[in-house]
Amino acid sequence: TVERVCKIVLSAASRTPKLLECTPESVYVACHSAAQLGLEPCGPLGPAYLVPFFNNKIGRMECQYIPGYKGLIELARRSGHISTIFAYTVHKDDKLELELGLEPKLKHIPSLETTPTKENMTHVYACAHLTGGGRQFVVMTLPEVEGIRARSKAKESGPWVTDFMEMAKKTAVKRLVKMLPMSVEMADAISHEDEVEYGDLKDVTPQREKATISVEQLRPGTADPVSA
Repeated sequence: TVERVCKIVLSAASRTPKLLECTPESVYVACHSAAQLGLEPCGPLGPAYLVPFFNNKIGRMECQYIPGYKGLIELARRSGHISTIFAYTVHKDDKLELELGLEPKLKHIPSLETTPTKENMTHVYACAHLTGGGRQFVVMTLPEVEGIRARSKAKESGPWVTDFMEMAKKTAVKRLVKMLPMSVEMADAISHEDEVEYGDLKDVTPQREKATISVEQLRPGTADPVSA
């Protein structure tokens, strides 16, 4: 509902004050895009989250939605080709066995004596079971994850700082799903994130949306912006 979306935006702005500097149109488009995928932008640990970016072309802050770890998992399951998909971080004193070749194998035995933290993290992996049979997995080292983080426009703020391990798992899931049967929704979500977070930030606001959005539509109790 419109009321629910407004509450989400206000809650996100309280956590990330720079969202208040974003253009109202960009906030609307970000929420609309997330809603089209059925992902609620309720924070870094949710299906999606709202991130402020500075657009050099217009000299203003703009809001973009980024799919979260749980959001990518949800989109992957919707494809109908994946029965189970998950990711875990590996830490110091854990036992990790990796075997490649014709019959790849992955075995992870977590240490019950070590509290998982970013500081003692060594690897992250993601695994998927296909509905038609078969399994696929990817394993990434911490330097690989840090290399991807270094290319992100949001590397110094947001979930890369507050929820590094969740972002590491999301990075592994993204790499994994590119090797699996992918739904149109998943392809769009990954393409959008790569463009916004890792590519040159462009004016991705559709022209038809610009022509129909007004600030009034973003206020509770007015016309439904999703149907505008």
